[in-house]
Amino acid sequence: MERKYSQQLLTSMLERQHVINENGLDILIKPIPETDEPGVLDPRFYQSMESILKGFKGMLVKMMLKGSRKKNIQKSAAQMRKMMNGVNSIPITEGVDVRHATVQNGDVAVPVRIYTSQKKSGELQPVFYYIHGGGFVAGGPEVVEEMCKLVVANTGCVSIQVDYRLAPENPYPAGLDDCYTVLKWIYAHAEEFNGDPNRICISGDSAGGNLATVCAMKDRDEGTQMVKAQALLYPSVDAAGMQEHMQRRDVYEISPSQEKEIRSILDLLSGGLGTVGLGEYLGVPDDTIPHVSPLRGDLKGMPPVIILFGEYDFLRIEDDAYALKLKESGVKVKTVRYKGLSHGFADQVGVTPQAEDSLIEIGNFMLENV
Repeated sequence: MERKYSQQLLTSMLERQHVINENGLDILIKPIPETDEPGVLDPRFYQSMESILKGFKGMLVKMMLKGSRKKNIQKSAAQMRKMMNGVNSIPITEGVDVRHATVQNGDVAVPVRIYTSQKKSGELQPVFYYIHGGGFVAGGPEVVEEMCKLVVANTGCVSIQVDYRLAPENPYPAGLDDCYTVLKWIYAHAEEFNGDPNRICISGDSAGGNLATVCAMKDRDEGTQMVKAQALLYPSVDAAGMQEHMQRRDVYEISPSQEKEIRSILDLLSGGLGTVGLGEYLGVPDDTIPHVSPLRGDLKGMPPVIILFGEYDFLRIEDDAYALKLKESGVKVKTVRYKGLSHGFADQVGVTPQAEDSLIEIGNFMLENV
């Protein structure tokens, strides 16, 4: 299937991208392809959100979010699944095979998907281990499958995706244990699917970014050194402070011409959790622990990391803080901010040029650091 945008839009971003320094952190700024006007939304992103901001559907979404504030965890989880379980990408990749397998974690058989290039190579290839997002309660392999395929098509790597157990039915640390068990399985079995166990990049989006970087943290603490690089898309890294971060709006540059729309999107996306905190979904009594809020942990000795997020992401404050703390801890970090976008854009492969660009950035970072 053809992309819904021209190659020229990808080129335009590359030609106009630039680096700024904020609070001692270098940030690569990716412009909206068609404009340099500050404080506005990317037109494709706005179009994708317009139906849930206006009209009858918008009214239903607002009613749903209002109902979620009653702290019914099961009902909130069901509502999040309705919002997050759709497939937004279109198939644009060719030449990638998919194989299904399971990894045993005690009594639990954890499903995994293995993506390999049809262009066979005699050399072992880097391994791109991906963990999907969804607030720890939603999402699934189908949502991000085209993302994994695109990284394989671009780099020739092997990709593994894990279908970990979700909260609240499976409280912490069930999902994390699944993800870490699969990491250890990849390290032990990578050569069976032409992967190099010594060149693993772990990646994930949102809650998956949390699980990815916590797996890297566990790997560091245990001295196993399986993870050589991290690629985090708008990761949740401070569950304990998320509600506080989401109340701040002073960091966002907002044009008066789109103030209503942008603030509505920030309210909508941050309100998707209602007043139920991530720690409550996970069933942890203390959500300040580093394996739930890695921003609050020791980051020294972590593997190199690329962090990518949108200008209007409700997790932007904690992602900026995580990138800065990584840098101050002596970790190699690359930070990429996409103008005019909010949370969850990377699964729109083939629909928006920024989704494709973000995966190109991730693939290049992986090849440079594993």
